Amino acid sequence: MKLISQEELFEYFKSRNNRFKNLKGMELGIADGNEFWTYFSLCNHSKGPLAINISTEGDCPNHFIEQFKIMATDDIDALDYNNSWMRYLNGEAETGIAPYEIEAELRFKIIHRKTIIFSLELHFYDEVYEQLTMPADFERYIAEHENRLNVAEQNRYKISRK
Repeated sequence: MKLISQEELFEYFKSRNNRFKNLKGMELGIADGNEFWTYFSLCNHSKGPLAINISTEGDCPNHFIEQFKIMATDDIDALDYNNSWMRYLNGEAETGIAPYEIEAELRFKIIHRKTIIFSLELHFYDEVYEQLTMPADFERYIAEHENRLNVAEQNRYKISRK
């Protein structure tokens, strides 16, 4: 299996101003330091109480090519949910869940045999010693930790005046 070269990859992104949406709806781009990122929105609040996305970031060119198995530029336009989901399951992507009632995004990332859950907006961090992989898993986590998430949301704008 012969993969695309780094030069071909950079030329393809450059011809699209280093940021674009492919035919399947995935957003792709190059950040500072020639690191590649992807973002795929699965659903927004118009389809239910959770907005869900999957993203990757910080991929060097070779890692991006290898992990997405890109053999030609056409493969870039074919990247979709399945490609991102496989990377999430392998611990190389994050899933973002924004519950309607919290108005902040929770990020889920699999690391070894556990799932890390965090929110920069809420100053929230948790670890679950299982791999959360299905939408029902995310919904269950949010329901089981609703009180903690509500407290984090209420405290997010408080200023410490010590």
